[in-house]
Amino acid sequence: MQEIAVLASRALTMRNQFNAVADNVANVNTAGYRRIEMDFKEVLSRQNPQSRGLSYVQDRSISLNQTDGALQQTGNPLDAAISGPGFFAIEVNGTTQYTRKGQFVLNAEGQLSTPEGYAVLDNAGAPIQFQPEVRNIRLANDGTLSTEQGQLAQIGVYQFSPEGLKTLQRAGNTAFVPGSGGGPVALETPIIRQGYIEASNVNAVQEMVTMQMVSKAYESSLSSLQSLSELESRAIRTLGGSQ
Repeated sequence: MQEIAVLASRALTMRNQFNAVADNVANVNTAGYRRIEMDFKEVLSRQNPQSRGLSYVQDRSISLNQTDGALQQTGNPLDAAISGPGFFAIEVNGTTQYTRKGQFVLNAEGQLSTPEGYAVLDNAGAPIQFQPEVRNIRLANDGTLSTEQGQLAQIGVYQFSPEGLKTLQRAGNTAFVPGSGGGPVALETPIIRQGYIEASNVNAVQEMVTMQMVSKAYESSLSSLQSLSELESRAIRTLGGSQ
């Protein structure tokens, strides 16, 4: 039974990794998407610590690859891309979420928002409001927004500690909420590019290769699990028939 538990742990881990890779592949063209990575841990059986074949595999954590995606010029003055660390903050149904996706618009009320209608927040955590019929919106490298009427606000860019980055919880394909590792801190001097968006940092070729490897490993684990289960079933029937 212990061997079955070991094989089951490996099969479950491979399935979880396959799902993560499939998510990466599906979002290879999603602006602001961060590649999902899984951290594994191998635990030796206490009953037989000297046996390499009896080690459980656990997917210890899921983390986000923090490599910047390529910057793509859009020509839209409201689009913004962060160069280096940090996340934009958006208000979603009363909660603050964090994203690298800088595709922004002006909503009907004149607020800077996402295409879905979620308000983009400034460095004080407040929505950014423009005057009616505003023109010539300029975005400085530090996130300061200005118009022909002067400076308006500074787009908030927030950074997490290394532990905070590890514990971010997904709230969609490109948005996150803080986890147990700590909350965000506003960056005083972010680097933002106006008229650009950040592409996904997923390497499609690499992910496809990984998907094939994980798929084969998963199928091998299931095959071994089935063979061992059938072997134990035959042994039980044989022992039962000999009594």
